[in-house]
Amino acid sequence: MLEAYLSSLELAYFEVTEAFKGLADENVWKRPAEGILSIGELAGHIASGEANRFAGKGTLSSLLVDPRFWYYPRTLATPPSEEQRAMTAQQVGTELARVHQEAVAHLKSRNLDLDSAPPNGSPGNTYGEVVQYMVFHVGYHIGQMYTVRHLLGEVTPDN
Repeated sequence: MLEAYLSSLELAYFEVTEAFKGLADENVWKRPAEGILSIGELAGHIASGEANRFAGKGTLSSLLVDPRFWYYPRTLATPPSEEQRAMTAQQVGTELARVHQEAVAHLKSRNLDLDSAPPNGSPGNTYGEVVQYMVFHVGYHIGQMYTVRHLLGEVTPDN
């Protein structure tokens, strides 16, 4: 069953690559309006979610895996660091894909019982539900990335 869930997640990651095509570097960390996260912050939120839920908190190291991206109100209150803001669109997209690949590898290596309970605070009562949720989670935030690009005046790929 894990492979079926991960197959769906890989499809969502195809959309991640599309969302970053043609993205202007100056728009990666730009919030289009008060209360709306930047594409870089959304990428950090996706990366942090997968890293923490699939590999375990503190297991994967990345500029995108950062507590400031874990929860929406915290992200709004704590802007990205200078080092994060220096990342280009290509760097953010590539780093998000790297974190995803490593998080999935960790998940597979843990050989978890998908019916077992994940740590507190996980979106689901079982690891299987957590993996299912992450498919939705990634897709949802990719949609937000496209919306942010449109709000910033960008023309997105027709996929």
